[in-house]
Amino acid sequence: MLGFPLPYRDELLYSVIARYGVHQGIISPKELLDEVYSDRKVVATVDLPGHIEHIAGLYPNRPDTGPLELIYSHTLFPLYAPFVDEARRQACIKYMKQQTKGSTHLTLGVAASRIKQPRWLRYCPLCLREQKEKIGEYYWLRHWQVAGADSCLLHGSLIDSNTLRHPEHKHEFTAATLRTCNPDISQQPGSTQSCFITRGVYELLQLKPEFSPTFQQWSHFYKSLLFNAGLNRGEHINYNLLKEKVTDCWGSRWLKKYGLYPEDKETCWLKSIFRKHRKAFSYLEHLVIWYSLLDEGWQVSDILEQVNSQPKEQKAVSTTLLGASDKDKAKYRNLWLTAAEKHGVNYARKHKSGHVYAWLYRHDRGWLLQTNIRLQAPNVIKNPRIDWHKRDRSLVKLLCSIKNAAECRLDDPRHSMNWYLSKLYCGSTVTKHLNDLPLCKLFFDRFCETIAEYQIRRITRAAIEQSLLGNQLKRWQIFRMSGLSEPRLTKLADSFLVKVVRL
Repeated sequence: MLGFPLPYRDELLYSVIARYGVHQGIISPKELLDEVYSDRKVVATVDLPGHIEHIAGLYPNRPDTGPLELIYSHTLFPLYAPFVDEARRQACIKYMKQQTKGSTHLTLGVAASRIKQPRWLRYCPLCLREQKEKIGEYYWLRHWQVAGADSCLLHGSLIDSNTLRHPEHKHEFTAATLRTCNPDISQQPGSTQSCFITRGVYELLQLKPEFSPTFQQWSHFYKSLLFNAGLNRGEHINYNLLKEKVTDCWGSRWLKKYGLYPEDKETCWLKSIFRKHRKAFSYLEHLVIWYSLLDEGWQVSDILEQVNSQPKEQKAVSTTLLGASDKDKAKYRNLWLTAAEKHGVNYARKHKSGHVYAWLYRHDRGWLLQTNIRLQAPNVIKNPRIDWHKRDRSLVKLLCSIKNAAECRLDDPRHSMNWYLSKLYCGSTVTKHLNDLPLCKLFFDRFCETIAEYQIRRITRAAIEQSLLGNQLKRWQIFRMSGLSEPRLTKLADSFLVKVVRL
């Protein structure tokens, strides 16, 4: 593609695509998607976008704009990469290169994190002025859009623009312009906590691709950090001292703002991070600990190097098989098959034939494991607390009332299954248990609006509006009012236009 702009230092890919739309004078969000991706369904994602391999292909013969370089230099992925295991890091890179469909956010835990993303895209007015003076246009810097990093290290607190991070129109890339940002607004000085986080976030964002430490290495690092800070009580955490140190450093108000105030519960994140790591923790949780317990002058790269130097978890070596005659193997195989088929694998091993299982594990392990897989009974969980038949009848009545109320509203969005579910008090439950709700399933099969039916309803609304105004019906005008076009028109809707509306 000719004219696609190169990203500036620390510019979000979201911003690069938005600037391209401004350069080309493209007003329609869908037209911009057609130009850049040749796909109108791409979601404008600020932090962890997908299709990056396609974007890298717009810069032919430029090794410094390859997919991996774009991921680490122009997205927020480096904030999460060091804190997840290597297999998950590689999986997320693969997702971001291709079409993600939200997989990256789910895999990294962003969707369920206690750290909520800023609602609005943010900017630093003085930085915008400098951008205008040096390069002649504005752009979104990635460290402006990080929760907790609420200030610019040079100028003061960040300002909310009038652009939502997750707008109603999810396909729209919005550029940093005078319409979205006010570079003349006055700034307040940044808080001490915000400056700490911003400094740490900036260092994280400058990290280059490297192997992620294992959870075992993070566990060793935090255990040694706890001992070095004198916050242990033997082999355990002196939680009261640790909590006091963290709250003194950050203040309870700031910690509560980001859901990080240490609670007196066993599941508290502050206790969990100093125990054996079974999950990844967010960048903000790590930074809070580092600034609370480490001496001044530390750098993120030095900490990660120290973590990587910790011992990795050693996998248990399987026991060598013992020799046995074919006669003995046949004898114990028959005993195990009889017990497992009669009582099930788990019950037979624990209560009936544990000695047979042990002998086979030591002498004939391969056959035993394959047989157990074949005989394993499916784990079917029945919840007797819920009367699904009763719930099915009440929900289908509610769906019918929603359908009847909306039947004459021509300006509604498409009455799809998701639309109906959004009107229910338990839409997500219905999605997961459709097989237990046959009446609801039948309702969706019969009454959910198809794309063709939705187009016909939009055409009908436009035709009625034109007729009420006394205007002559014209095909192009109906298309414009209904938001349709010839290529997107279904056969049924086209037939409706020709035979019913006579256009």
